[in-house]
Amino acid sequence: MQRAAVYPDERILIEKIKAGDPHAKHWLYDQYAAPVYGLLLQLFPRKQDANNALVRTFVHVFKNIEEYYHSGGISLFSWIMKQARETAEAEIPYAGLTGNDISILAKSGLMQFSSTLGVECREVFNQCYCMGLSRSVVAARLGLSEQQVFLLLQQAMIAFRKFSNNN
Repeated sequence: MQRAAVYPDERILIEKIKAGDPHAKHWLYDQYAAPVYGLLLQLFPRKQDANNALVRTFVHVFKNIEEYYHSGGISLFSWIMKQARETAEAEIPYAGLTGNDISILAKSGLMQFSSTLGVECREVFNQCYCMGLSRSVVAARLGLSEQQVFLLLQQAMIAFRKFSNNN
């Protein structure tokens, strides 16, 4: 049985994706596709449109991964979610929605999800994923270690995958 690759450092993961490593791309997709798809399902009225947007989002992420370095220190997850929102914004006007509607829909879905989390986990999730702050900044703001923030985000992502699958 082959062991799944683990990328403890985002920089290593990004460098491997830039180099075309299929395992790194697969790992990134496995880690983030479910929550990205959950967001896209909330934005697109038809499942097929969300499926297509998911593919386009990850194609863009893989081709333009170096842009992440210029994203102002937000988490990789937040950057990928931003790419998904931008993909949706490029297509949703044809469905009759505006950018403001997209923001409202995305925020309401994320807010609905975050209300299911415990207080500390919700605060970390909101600051990292909704506000786009880095784990180190959130750790300093909340008086937690970066490891604690990482573990809380891990809990939130597991919960988000379950939430996305159920909604």
